[in-house]
Amino acid sequence: MAASVFGAKLDLLVRLFDTTTGAQVTERNVVFKRDGIPVRPELRDPGTYVFINTGREDFLMRTEVYGYEVYETRVRYEELDVKIPECDVFLMPSENISRGEKVLSFSGTLPFLKSIEAVCLTRPVCYAKEYNAKTMDLTVFVSSGGRVSMSDRYYGMLRADKNGYEKIEVEKNVSLQSVRLAKPVEEEQIANLPVMRVIFGSVSEDGEYLIRVRDSGEGLRYMLRYEVGDEVRFMETDFKGEEKLI
Repeated sequence: MAASVFGAKLDLLVRLFDTTTGAQVTERNVVFKRDGIPVRPELRDPGTYVFINTGREDFLMRTEVYGYEVYETRVRYEELDVKIPECDVFLMPSENISRGEKVLSFSGTLPFLKSIEAVCLTRPVCYAKEYNAKTMDLTVFVSSGGRVSMSDRYYGMLRADKNGYEKIEVEKNVSLQSVRLAKPVEEEQIANLPVMRVIFGSVSEDGEYLIRVRDSGEGLRYMLRYEVGDEVRFMETDFKGEEKLI
């Protein structure tokens, strides 16, 4: 009888993050649905799941995690790495989370809205020092010195005119105070510009949006970045007023 070889193919790697803190979500009460049908990927590490031998057809992935809002995203394999398709899921805490931490919400509806995110203007992770266009390495510093921790993937660098921020994606850490970016930086004068972690919100197909931040009670200022059609817009808020996107 001929021997049979059974291979295991990784078809999707999913990482769960709390978008308000940047930390991976270790809650084990998690349900995944593929086009509405429950599926059970393997737990590789806390907050990291792998889909094995499920095929690589595009699908709607629904993620339900205790203490967080339901997250839906369309998995399109043509946009993912062929060798190891990866999908980062940025979860927003629900308003009634068991840990008792308060959250502030910014919500509404805006036609043709495609995405919404924010950075905290008063809590930069670090400051830009210099940029090497050839290697796409960004050197940064912190006011107190020491190692810069840029463990997240997406950051916003405030523009020199302070009217918006440039979204940057970290590919890898190069040294104690430099990172390699996935795409070139557009801003020409970057010295001393604040770099802040991106907080992601959600947008439905009809333009209904929601984004949340942790309520520290300090009256922090945030800058929203949102896409309407092909236009990118910015807006400052403290998440406590009655502002709406326009």
